[in-house]
Formats: sequence, C-alpha cells, structure tokens
Amino acid sequence: MSIRDGRSPTYDIEGLKKVIKNSTTSVLPPTGFRTLVASQDELKALGFPRRPDPVLQPAEYSFWQKMFSPTVAFEAFDFQVLSPVTAGLRRSFDQSPRRESSLNWSGAYITPRDGTVFSSVWGKFQVPTPTRPASGRASETYHSSTWIGFDGQRRYYRSTLPQIGTAQNIDPAAGAGGPTTSFFAWWQWWVRGDPAQAHPITLVSPKIHAGDLIMCLMQVAPDRTGVSFVITNLTTSRSVQFFQTAPLTQLGQPFKIPGATAEWVMERSALPGNPTPLQLPDYGTVVFHDCGASAINMDSGAMVERNLSGAKLIDMYVVVKDTPERTEKPSIAKPIDSTEFLTYFR
Repeated sequence: MSIRDGRSPTYDIEGLKKVIKNSTTSVLPPTGFRTLVASQDELKALGFPRRPDPVLQPAEYSFWQKMFSPTVAFEAFDFQVLSPVTAGLRRSFDQSPRRESSLNWSGAYITPRDGTVFSSVWGKFQVPTPTRPASGRASETYHSSTWIGFDGQRRYYRSTLPQIGTAQNIDPAAGAGGPTTSFFAWWQWWVRGDPAQAHPITLVSPKIHAGDLIMCLMQVAPDRTGVSFVITNLTTSRSVQFFQTAPLTQLGQPFKIPGATAEWVMERSALPGNPTPLQLPDYGTVVFHDCGASAINMDSGAMVERNLSGAKLIDMYVVVKDTPERTEKPSIAKPIDSTEFLTYFR
C-alpha cells in the first residue's frame, strides 16, 4: 500500500494475488476421490483439513461426513480480490457476563478452557436474502457477511483473524437501473495494522444464492502457522477446499494462530479510513446450526470438543444519526440450544 500527496491509499492488487497464490495449496481431487477413506497425507497434498478422529472428535467427524457426502462434487480453487473493506476485530460498546454489544458484529463466540487452544471451528447456515430496510434509501450501500473464524475477539499485539463465509450485498445503481444484489463466497485473513490484508478474497466457486445451505470448516495446522478452509454449498452439492499459510510478520515469518476464540458472526463491514461501518441490510433471520470447535492442549496433545455452552452472545448497535448519545440495535443474537443460535434483524 502507498499514500501519495495525502490522497487515498493505493494497493498493489497484483502483488497481493501473487502472495495468495504462493501461500495457498489446493488441488482439484480426481474423479471418485473419497475424503472419508483417503489417507491423511493424500488429504494434506490436496489442501484438505485432516480427517477428525471419530472417537475423540465425534461432533467434528459427524460434520465432516455431512460436508463431504458422496453427492458433493469438488470444484477448482480460484479467487478474485475485492475492493478493500475493514472486516476485522469486533468493536465493543458494553458487555455483561453472557452478552456484549458491537458496532459491526452480531453473533456468538467461545473461549478455550483448561490450558487448551482452538484447533478447528465449524458451522452451518442458510444464506439470507438482503433487502433495503424500511427506513433505508436506494442510494445507500448495504453490506452483510455471514462467517466463522478464529481470534477476532482479542485485541492483543499482532492479532490476526482468519475467516470464511458468504456475503450478501445491496449496492446502489451505477446508472439508470435499480440497486443490485450480490451473493458470493469469500475468505479473508485480517491482520492488525496491515492495510494490505483489508481485501476480502472472493471464491469463484462454489456459487452462492439466497436460501442456499452452507457448511464451513476451518482447521489449524499442527505448527499453528496455517489454516485449512472448506466451504460446501449443500444446496448445489459443490465444495472448495484449500490450505493457506498465515501472512508474514515484519520479520518474514508466518503469524501463528493463537486459537484464543472461535466465533460465528453476522457482520456489516466498513471502508478503509472510515470507522463507521456500512449500513446493514434487512437480512431477516439467520440460524447458525451445528456450531462447534475442537481445542488441543499443546503440551499433551489431548483434544476436547466444545459447543455453544457458555458462549457469549453479541448484539450489533448503531449510533443514531444526529443524536450520538442514543444507540439502537439492528441485529440481535438469541440462543437456541448447545449447538444452535440465531441472529435477527429488527
């Protein structure tokens, strides 16, 4: 990134594309490839996460079975770099033992226990249909994203946030036509203090539509310097998998994933340089199903699975225009059970 004569920053898009290509591994599996019986080495070579142990990780293994059912077809990994947005750490307003407020997030997160760190996170949701709020204007931009991720709840030094999910946007008309609605799969590895990582990366496949049922899985590499990502569209039976090495620190070494939180989020993003997020569309209700995470003790190697028991819920707030002392909550999180919760627009 560079800043010239005080104008808006410019970004080396081609350089970023090269970095992404050099840091990712994804090979289209051969016809008839079966993730449930492939060796762990075969899975790694193709960019898949490790297959969970059905005894030690029954919930993750069950999710894996659904995500890679025999009817699912794999598609080639390909991407496009979007215009930069700020989709990073949650910006908090207040908090209580079980509920917090955020300027840009609505959802839930959990923290590890007993000296463990998270090694995987997974969840399922249906892509919402965004509409302009009743009080909204056609000239406004309305962006929302639904995703899972690691470590977005911690503002420690050198924090990063790998995340994957879908976007549901409404953009104002560029010409004589009306506003346009778009849907796509994306991922991002946000890094504190690095504007070059403000670009979400669009996955060319799988294609996303309103109402599609989506499964997402992220798994941290044993050395904590990379993450395997998978997104499966159960409605179209299409899936894409890839492994990405973490972005590099200023010393040229990959960041390590702390695994300090696991989260499931409905978000409204912001443009770089503007601390106020874009408007949130009326997305209706999103139910996050089958939410879970695996945690590991790095000393003993012992694994334990976690669900939403003890999760903190996050409500999104906005500052009322022309009345900064007032706030409203356009998106609320509501618990359902130990593996499900929902967020809804109001």
